[in-house]
Amino acid sequence: MNHRLKPLLTAALSLLLALGLAACALPSPVPIEDGAASTASDFTPSDTSASQSGVNYVVETSDMAGNTIRLSAYPSSIVVLDPADCEILYAIGAGDAVVGRTIECDYPDETNLIPFVTVDGKTDADLVLLRQPQLVIMGVEDAANAELVSALSSAGVTLVVTNATDVNNMYGAISLLGTVTNHTAEANSLVSSLITSLAEAQAKISEHSETVYLELTPLDDGLTTVGGGTIFSSLVSLLGYHNEFEDQQGYLSITQDQVVGRSPGVIITASQSGAPAEDPDATPDPNAEAALTGPDEILARSEWANVSAVKSGRVYYIDAALLTRAGPRVAQGLAALYTALYENTQP
Repeated sequence: MNHRLKPLLTAALSLLLALGLAACALPSPVPIEDGAASTASDFTPSDTSASQSGVNYVVETSDMAGNTIRLSAYPSSIVVLDPADCEILYAIGAGDAVVGRTIECDYPDETNLIPFVTVDGKTDADLVLLRQPQLVIMGVEDAANAELVSALSSAGVTLVVTNATDVNNMYGAISLLGTVTNHTAEANSLVSSLITSLAEAQAKISEHSETVYLELTPLDDGLTTVGGGTIFSSLVSLLGYHNEFEDQQGYLSITQDQVVGRSPGVIITASQSGAPAEDPDATPDPNAEAALTGPDEILARSEWANVSAVKSGRVYYIDAALLTRAGPRVAQGLAALYTALYENTQP
């Protein structure tokens, strides 16, 4: 066991007691290992107790892009564009205020009743405004859409930008959303729960040289994965491993040759094993062989026969939402990763 991690649980539990004294100040419970690459600086919402403008606001803070957020009343209508933020809102009790969402915002089940604000997978400003939101919560990708931001800002909608690139900043994102929705206590409770879960997992790990490759889309659809600066890379690091593509940033389109050449020690796929859904109108072919999917398909790739993970059979399925969304279900994602990496078992 890595003895440097033993004090973590005690420190984390002490932090929980301090949360009530520092509602928005949530320091990281995750120590940076000696020699580890530095992570993005932790985000903490600023103090909202005093207004610098002389106007009384219920919220006066900064978002994760550095924008000043001032609210004269807590929002009763919110459009959320990022799936992790959507999960956070529901987890802290602010889901009742959500009036619009993107197609990626699919959890929890209550979101199925919320109208979409996307067209062909892209956020549509007119659909957002149709929902008459007082607040729009978005990630950095939508925040980089100048046309969208201009249309919403011109309509007087307050925009809040999140950017949780690792576990530390995830805590800040949760605290921020608690601050702007008047659910600070619930946000701190969620952070406390996550700190405890992740600290308990870290207390059981050791350092490993093997790398982990996450396959978000299968070979036939064009391989995609995530690099550094992502919640997946952060979770893998917490468990003592390395993301195979941590030398690159964000979401990546990659080639088969890149993966084979790197030969990762463990492969996590977002596709389940089993036959794909059949077209109900198609005529069955009795001579056709069932197509493989998920881990079975990866293990059967002839070009990948010498990849370390394939040779050792260390290929597993985990729901991608648990590994790529910086929200309340990361504890489940970490537990699933632990099962695959340390117990060599399908989660």
